[in-house]
Amino acid sequence: MEWGIINKENFKNKTSYDVPIKRWDPLSTVSIHTEGFGLRKERRYYGHYSYISPIRSERPRGFKSEEGEKNFLDCSKKVLGKYKDVFSSITEGKIVYDDWGTPLSDGYTMIITQDEIRRDNPFSDAPHRIERIPDACKALTLINRYPSMARIIDPDISENIVKNLPSHLKLSRGINLVTISRYFYPSLCFNLIPMDVLAGIFLSMRAAILYCIEESINRDYYDIPVMPFFNIGTKVGGSQPRIHSQIYIDLNMDGHGSRLEGYLEAFKEMGDKCHLCKTSHGGSDRIILETEFWTFYTTGSPVRNYHIRFHPNEHIRRFSQLKVNQIEDLAISLKMIFQALDDLKIDKNRNILFNCCPYGYDADFHMFADIIPHEVIGGAEMADDMRVARKLPHIAAKEIRNSLE
Repeated sequence: MEWGIINKENFKNKTSYDVPIKRWDPLSTVSIHTEGFGLRKERRYYGHYSYISPIRSERPRGFKSEEGEKNFLDCSKKVLGKYKDVFSSITEGKIVYDDWGTPLSDGYTMIITQDEIRRDNPFSDAPHRIERIPDACKALTLINRYPSMARIIDPDISENIVKNLPSHLKLSRGINLVTISRYFYPSLCFNLIPMDVLAGIFLSMRAAILYCIEESINRDYYDIPVMPFFNIGTKVGGSQPRIHSQIYIDLNMDGHGSRLEGYLEAFKEMGDKCHLCKTSHGGSDRIILETEFWTFYTTGSPVRNYHIRFHPNEHIRRFSQLKVNQIEDLAISLKMIFQALDDLKIDKNRNILFNCCPYGYDADFHMFADIIPHEVIGGAEMADDMRVARKLPHIAAKEIRNSLE
């Protein structure tokens, strides 16, 4: 069931439990009052949920050993443009082999956007080999071969799965995207990635989101959460060393997570006095970097030490609303911030999470993002929505500002 396709051929001898499933936790799930955000009248929830997808365990691992990962942590320039990975057969348009003569992949894929150019339809059911990607291309957004959600489902099979699943489980529907750089740049080393390549990744993501949402609406999907993120390093979920992002587009039309609910309600309560537009972020002590388009600061309630939050200075709701000059400035700023964290010896395993207003929600929301370095957290922190940090945010900000100079 690769690429989120479930059909009569790949469902043979399978059961309803062999497909992507979405499950809401009954101990933390609450009905949404639809009048709050202009949602449709069907029942919606917020709370904790899980995607459970058997195909995720089949995804290849880019790091073959701890020693191999260490080499990338060292950011050796020798690997740039020369390293062969699972995506090489796609970008080169031919089967690429490792040093032992084993194919790294079969080269099949579906390209949603090549840079900002639309290619395969987001609901295509025909993975294919492609010709070599032009050298001038910066980034590609692909359908994730090992998704957490099903994208295309044979109607007869869908009916059978729904009938046989227990009432507390549901067949999970959605689009999972992965955006890669055309040439190999190690995802753990932002200081080695050209600004135009990083900007190209963001531009390809933006174009792919808009294409997917347009096609989803045409198929009568609505109320769509979209979650763009980067997992940089194996400790934070990154399985491949090449710089890449992912985008989860949830088409289940059943609500959103409890964290997003908190953000939506907070912005609703703010009304015209948006905190991100009005606040000084605790004064200059916690601001790390201010540009014409972005503000980076250490959040006053960190979920990890050196937790950095950033937002566009313009009050926009979604990643897909970013303009080209905002994206280019973001690429420059992120390179600077990541280099500063590297210089401070902060763990190179990091997440970047973009928090956006879902499509179809009538909510006043100011898009923002988090940079969260990896740390081991304890039991109480796992049990409740709280964290214990040892570094005062204004001290962390001062250290990063000094590193930027």
